[in-house]
Amino acid sequence: MKEWAEITLVICGGIITILTLWNMVEQRIKSTRMPTDNLEERVSLLEKKLEFEIKATFVEYDARFGRDKQKIETIEEGNKVTQQAILALLNHAIDGNNVDEMNDARKELNKYLIRK
Repeated sequence: MKEWAEITLVICGGIITILTLWNMVEQRIKSTRMPTDNLEERVSLLEKKLEFEIKATFVEYDARFGRDKQKIETIEEGNKVTQQAILALLNHAIDGNNVDEMNDARKELNKYLIRK
C-alpha cells in the first residue's frame, strides 16, 4: 500500500512538473510574440488610416479634375465661337459679301457671351 501511495505521488508530481513546464513555455512564447503582435496591430491601424486618407485625397483630386475639365470645355467653346467670328470677319474683308455669315457669327458670339 505504501508503494502505491509513493507511485501515485510520483505520478502526480510528474504531472505537476510537466504542466508547470508547459505553462512556462507557453508564457515564454507569448512574451516572445508580444512585440510582433503589437507591431502587426500598429501596422494594421496605420494601413487602415492611410487607406482612408488616400481615398479622401482621390475624391478631392477627382473633384478638382472635374472642375478643370469643365473650365477647359468652356474655354474650348469660347475659342470655337471666337474663331468662327474671326473667320466671318476675314471672309467679309476679302469678299465684302458675307453679311449673312457676319450676322450669324454675331448671334453666336452674343449667345456665348450671354451664357458666360
